[in-house]
Amino acid sequence: MRTKKTFINFLTDVVPLIISSLLGIFKLKLFIQILGDETLGLYQLFTQIMIYVALVDGGIGNALLYSLYKPNKEKNNKKISSILSASKRTFSLIGAIIFTIAFLISFLVPFFIKDTSFSNSFITITFLLFAISNVISYFFVPYQTILEVKEKKYVANIALQTGQIAQSALEIILLLCGVSFINILCMHSVVKLLANLAILIVAKKMYPELNYNEKERDYSFLKQLKDLIFHKINGLIGSNIDVLIITYMLGLKAVAIYSTYNYIINMLKEILNKLSTSMLAIIGNKLVESEEQSYSLFKELRGMLFYVATIITTPLLFAIDPFIEIWYEGSIQTDFLIAIGFCMIMFIFVVKICINLFVNAKGLFKETKKCAITDTIVNLSLSIILAHFIGIPGVIIATAISVFVAEYCMKTSVIYKEIFKKKVSSFHLENIKFFVIFIIDIIIGYFITNQFTFTNIFIWFLYFIIFTLLNAFILLVVYKLLGETKFINRVKELKKGEK
Repeated sequence: MRTKKTFINFLTDVVPLIISSLLGIFKLKLFIQILGDETLGLYQLFTQIMIYVALVDGGIGNALLYSLYKPNKEKNNKKISSILSASKRTFSLIGAIIFTIAFLISFLVPFFIKDTSFSNSFITITFLLFAISNVISYFFVPYQTILEVKEKKYVANIALQTGQIAQSALEIILLLCGVSFINILCMHSVVKLLANLAILIVAKKMYPELNYNEKERDYSFLKQLKDLIFHKINGLIGSNIDVLIITYMLGLKAVAIYSTYNYIINMLKEILNKLSTSMLAIIGNKLVESEEQSYSLFKELRGMLFYVATIITTPLLFAIDPFIEIWYEGSIQTDFLIAIGFCMIMFIFVVKICINLFVNAKGLFKETKKCAITDTIVNLSLSIILAHFIGIPGVIIATAISVFVAEYCMKTSVIYKEIFKKKVSSFHLENIKFFVIFIIDIIIGYFITNQFTFTNIFIWFLYFIIFTLLNAFILLVVYKLLGETKFINRVKELKKGEK
């Protein structure tokens, strides 16, 4: 039954995500063609600013989720109600604080943008409307959380993802009808409010025994924030500092170029994240008591993820520029150096999945705080320096370097010290072969793809599907010869074990 629920949760997460992502590609194109690349850049800037304002919540959502597992297992409805009542008040306060901060910031946003044709009043009004649509969800967090704790996350997924698809579809329709940017932002708020109201109604109907207004409130979940806040800050800065730096140093048109690449990369990262969470959550639960067995499992995962990273990143490196040129009909300027930077980020993102899994599974949040701080400092300082010298590619490459140093190298050291009790040097020496394979694969791919010219999206799609499949097969043979395909047997065992 649990496996079935996990599969449903995964399905309701990934399928709508793919649909909304594909709609998003059309939406981006229309945004540029109808509202202009400056409007797209403005929209992306608003997104990044609100993400930073959201630091106010400090990761309380995760703390709330963890605090509900034990009383839920014990079926202690009184305890659950007291926590939910406290969380309702807490998140309502957070929502109000975030909007107040956004209101104050709205008057400063125009002065942060370099060379724009928009008036200050237009930027202020549109930012406030964008802020409203983002704040709405805070008032409904307890209802989403209880559904997840009760293993009914798919219910919330259906409501939220349906809302997301509806929002993207309506946005496309409104853009085609020539509706203004202000009206589009108003539509966002309406859709998000309806989706969250649906979650509230369903949660209350499914669990009428729970009282969200319990007089006795339990705020104990707030105690876990001291370690989570460092990771939240780092995650937000690592993922979102680029747009702010590009906006300030290079302008909104540069943001539009960055956002076009970033949308494609983020779409793939989100899908992979859902897939990895679904698969690796099972593996995480199967971490055994023996350190040697845990170490063996870690190495299997490492081999699998290096393989996945290579078969995704190599085709992506050569496919992304032709796609942008064809799809956006030359309205977005491409740069192979930007593609290289984003593919570096993509590669590291995949190979560090197993590292984060072990950190989270063992609760090493305190031990990895220094990793988060290092990531933030290196990313911010390098981004500013490299943006000055090589523009957009510099900002992206800086992010890749900071993630590699902090997330890949430093976190691995923590795992080897705290879990495996081994020297981390062996890990890095063993991984040299994977990096060499990746580099050789890129060199071969470069010479092969240079022989072809892509004139339409169908030819592009057909070529890179064939290229990806052949590349995956050849790499599987190489990994088999190196004895790095044990993960295939592990996946089969897990599948049997979960029946």
